[in-house]
Amino acid sequence: MNFLAQKRKKTLLKNSSSSFNDVSPFDNFYYKEIAKLNAAGGWSVNFVDKVSFLDPEGRRILKTPDDFRPSLKNALDFYAPDHKELAAGYFMACSNGEAFSTTIKMATFEGNVFWAKAMGTPVFNEEGEIIGIQGVFQDVNEEKLKEIRLQKSIKVIESQNSRLFNFAHIVSHNLRSHASNLHLTLELLKSIDNKTDEEELKDSLYTISENLNNTINHLNEIVSAQSKSLSERKTISFEKTLDNVSSSINRMISDAEAEIYSDFSEVPEIDYLPSYMDSIFLNLLTNAIKYRHPDRSPVIDICTFKENGEVTLMIKDNGLGIDLEKHGDKVFNMYQTFHEGKESVGIGLFITKNQIETLQGRISIESKVDIGTTFKIVF
Repeated sequence: MNFLAQKRKKTLLKNSSSSFNDVSPFDNFYYKEIAKLNAAGGWSVNFVDKVSFLDPEGRRILKTPDDFRPSLKNALDFYAPDHKELAAGYFMACSNGEAFSTTIKMATFEGNVFWAKAMGTPVFNEEGEIIGIQGVFQDVNEEKLKEIRLQKSIKVIESQNSRLFNFAHIVSHNLRSHASNLHLTLELLKSIDNKTDEEELKDSLYTISENLNNTINHLNEIVSAQSKSLSERKTISFEKTLDNVSSSINRMISDAEAEIYSDFSEVPEIDYLPSYMDSIFLNLLTNAIKYRHPDRSPVIDICTFKENGEVTLMIKDNGLGIDLEKHGDKVFNMYQTFHEGKESVGIGLFITKNQIETLQGRISIESKVDIGTTFKIVF
């Protein structure tokens, strides 16, 4: 908070060690002028007389009607729904003698949310007893939103750099491996005289060529995942997406006798890329069925909910599970498989993670061997 705000706070709280006077400290001309210059509002709560006070600048910021009377009952109405509990905690701590200074989301009388810098302190009488609390708040919405946008931009850049590094590593490692195999095989073909050995080496060339082509296709998928335009987002129904994907793998679901339970009541839809959402559901559902436990039919639970204000999709299965102590750092890497005897290239989760992170989301995994796996996608 700037110099004027600090000066005003000292003016407001200077007499906090004494009891409340009949005349509000906000009637002071000096105080009022600092309030206007600083655009910060003041408030107080008198526990003895059970009255609350909101100064003119505070009323202006909160856009209260002329006849509005502040009270403890309506105090929390001036905070955003997701910050009411936080505000209540600060007020309770302050009433027990603990001053606070924080940035918090407040709301005007009409319910318009804004970021504010808020400070509060207890008021003591001559015997050292707490007889009330008082403080100041300042609209810092523009500054806070700029800070949030900057933080998001930094995260985007970090995410892009990370994906670029991974992509470069994949290109370098995998293409170099194929190129080395191709070069070695061609060198051997030059010096071979045996017809049988020559045919074997030619077969190897076809295999190398096919593997190289598959790698290039996978890399193209990654590039495609990272170059999709955000303008292609549409409102997507989670239920309809599940129905469409389930229909496309109906035979797989039927053969495995898989049961799928879903609950999208809390968050039924979201703005997202349809192709990405289809891909996310398809990869995670087919994995849950492919890596089912041999002793039981697969049961897959899918739901959406809000966690810390963020839309979250959870897909849980009762399959083989993954030993995360061994493989936790490799789960989302390219060409990683963790179960023998399963036909898998190890590209699905890598693509899914790239798609999610391209749209600034994140995916996490919880898994226990022989118990099952849970994926959480935060959009």
